[in-house]
Amino acid sequence: MEFLRLTRIVLSSFFGVRKRASHEADFANINIVLLPFVAVFLAACIGAIIFGVVHLVAHSASTMQGL
Repeated sequence: MEFLRLTRIVLSSFFGVRKRASHEADFANINIVLLPFVAVFLAACIGAIIFGVVHLVAHSASTMQGL
């Protein structure tokens, strides 16, 4: 359950959609030591998803051109 709470905190921080009151309430109840690890993990996952989508689009575009 804590991992889901940390995930929600990190993703909302990435996209900037947090209200100050909920931000302060969440930080009062979490383990702050795990937060950087979750943030790095989620950043790597988002980066891998973006890389995969770009690779997929570039590969399909190159096969359409007959290269």
